[in-house]
Amino acid sequence: MPIGSGGQFPYPDFKKRYDTLLPEPVVWRWAETSGRLSDTEHPERGTLALSLPNGSAEIIRDVAVAYQVIPAGKNTTPHAHTWYHLFVVQAGTGTVTFHDTSETTDLSLGDLLLVPAWSLHHFNNPTSQNLVLLNLMNIPLLAELGNLASRQSEPGA
Repeated sequence: MPIGSGGQFPYPDFKKRYDTLLPEPVVWRWAETSGRLSDTEHPERGTLALSLPNGSAEIIRDVAVAYQVIPAGKNTTPHAHTWYHLFVVQAGTGTVTFHDTSETTDLSLGDLLLVPAWSLHHFNNPTSQNLVLLNLMNIPLLAELGNLASRQSEPGA
């Protein structure tokens, strides 16, 4: 493979390539969001992702935001992944179990929960109401770096 010749250009032109536009304010109305949460299926790993007016799921630089609903009487399969979660409990109650330490903790309205990267975890909702979690995660950054990976526990493991 031949070696190419590099070039040069003025630094201000270089810097402009990396300037970013300031974000504009955006609001997501709870009345609309809660209605969509009610009308949408609740897959195990998430229910509804938020997007900007241009369709981008990167709400804040390198961060995506989604809702995860653990339906009444249901639980998720233990899993781990390269991204973190910062959860805010929006409604309901339940528990989260961290399998690496065998610790379980209760979750209720207003609680914040940080699930670090590669932390094997699952949620359990033994109640008659849905557990609704607002989820901030660094998936956009890890996707940009080509570093999205996950693993799921075998049933009963």
